[in-house]
Amino acid sequence: MRNRHTIFAAVLALACCTALSAPAAPQGAPAAAPAPAKGIPIAKPAELMKLTKVQPGLYTLRCAGMDKAQANFYGPYDAAVPAAKGVCAVPRFGCSSVVNGNFVGRNMDYFISPAPVFILWTDGGKDHYASLAMTFAPADPANYMKESITAPDDINRYNTPEQLARLTTMAQDGVNEKGLCCTSHVVDPVDSNNTERGTDPGAPELSMFMVCRYVLDHAATADEAIELLKKRSIRVMNRGLILHWIIADSNRCYIVEVVNDQLCYTDKKRVMTNFLHTQPGINSHPWGFERMQILEEHYHEGTSVEGMYNLMRRVHYTQAYDLNTKPYWYSEKTGVGGDGSETTIQTPRYDPELRKEMEEYAAALKVVTPENNPLLLWETTYGTVYDMANKTMRLMLHEKYDTFYDIKL
Repeated sequence: MRNRHTIFAAVLALACCTALSAPAAPQGAPAAAPAPAKGIPIAKPAELMKLTKVQPGLYTLRCAGMDKAQANFYGPYDAAVPAAKGVCAVPRFGCSSVVNGNFVGRNMDYFISPAPVFILWTDGGKDHYASLAMTFAPADPANYMKESITAPDDINRYNTPEQLARLTTMAQDGVNEKGLCCTSHVVDPVDSNNTERGTDPGAPELSMFMVCRYVLDHAATADEAIELLKKRSIRVMNRGLILHWIIADSNRCYIVEVVNDQLCYTDKKRVMTNFLHTQPGINSHPWGFERMQILEEHYHEGTSVEGMYNLMRRVHYTQAYDLNTKPYWYSEKTGVGGDGSETTIQTPRYDPELRKEMEEYAAALKVVTPENNPLLLWETTYGTVYDMANKTMRLMLHEKYDTFYDIKL
């Protein structure tokens, strides 16, 4: 069985630009469905640091935000990245992001799981900006194989002061009052030490899992975000999982990555999935290439909230890892452009070894989804569309596209 960086299954699925010459979409790409006619508004909570239940599995939380002077709060955060052992080594990388003008679409792909999802409002302050963001709490790594499928909607284990403080820092995606947006995704690590030294040893440390929060709190533009990150030593505290980010405003967009302890970024793309874009020649595996193909092919659709909503619907995650899907989505790198300006990866449509691995995993977990399909292992846990000009979010949960929430900063 291949070793596919199993810590992802035990921690946050973080997550987590003008399109290049777009390759043709894979055969069988779904057609966009019409957008729902009406969303459900969610209001900003009146109280600080008190969870409010919207529906089972969806909660709101309002926090005060942090000043730059509280740099130690962004230091190494071991408790947020517990080590994982004994988790099945199957690929489960997900998440897709697209930026088109003022609009950002993002899918958070994860296991079918009752892990609660949180809408975060951060109040502005003298040294930080107000923001609207999303995060979620995965199952306890010690009981992940069981809890990711069977845990009830029990918020008590997340409703302690320590857990609430952690949730406020672990933003997966969001927009701030200046119209800056950030999303974070998992990417396969390619270096030997997985950024354990940090990108700039000696500089104030910033946990990789807090980059999105730090950028939303302190950057007014995408260019400013890059300069802020250059002054930090970005670290991950465990091997096996790293993140990359899209950071965008209405004018500029960057894909930001950490490669061989170096902060790397490019403004050449506005579509990001789960492989390196700044240095594609050293990808160990380009997870999500099929999703990238579809998003680039249909990029022109994402010029409104409704258009972006339907664009992200084209790559909802049940297609990617339903064992019955034809063609079966599976990426494999066979070639990459040398200068990194254009990815040229060919993708076989079937892999017997991976299929066998996933069937064994499904049998071990006895996975049963809400649709009662035992072969469906993953889903888009939530999808967001941000309007950076108006500082709004459209939120969809568990691929139920006929119902969504409209939220304002």
